[in-house]
Amino acid sequence: MDRFLLEQRAEVTGNKLVGYAATFGTFADLPGHYETLAASAFDESLARDDVHAFYQHDAAKPLGSTKAGNLRLAADTTGLHFELDLVDVSYANDLRELVARDVLSGMSIGFIPGTDAWTRRDGRQLRTHVRVKRLIEISPVSLPAYEGTSVAL
Repeated sequence: MDRFLLEQRAEVTGNKLVGYAATFGTFADLPGHYETLAASAFDESLARDDVHAFYQHDAAKPLGSTKAGNLRLAADTTGLHFELDLVDVSYANDLRELVARDVLSGMSIGFIPGTDAWTRRDGRQLRTHVRVKRLIEISPVSLPAYEGTSVAL
């Protein structure tokens, strides 16, 4: 009788990250106040800005940009949706592995505030970003500030 040795390997596949870099109507619990994004927050900046994707907000670890064409952004009723075709560099390969294993599953944004409105929620101040002056970057991160963000292969 012949015996066969079966070897199992887990392989990470896919080269595109998708998800939500920000979600509308969810909250970030910041020191001294809450923060949220209105559905209109990115209307102007998406049409105008060259937005970058960085790994963990680190500009020394670029992943793509809207100008390069491998980052695509669109605002829908949920939030700021993204698609990112990963570049072939070591930290992007590490990121792909972390996302595939669900070790890293959140997103964050870097922006310059524009128009905002202040109200109260649960006895604390709530800052609503009505319009973002400039959207600089989006980042897959270990600890996102806003609830509801996501990243997947």
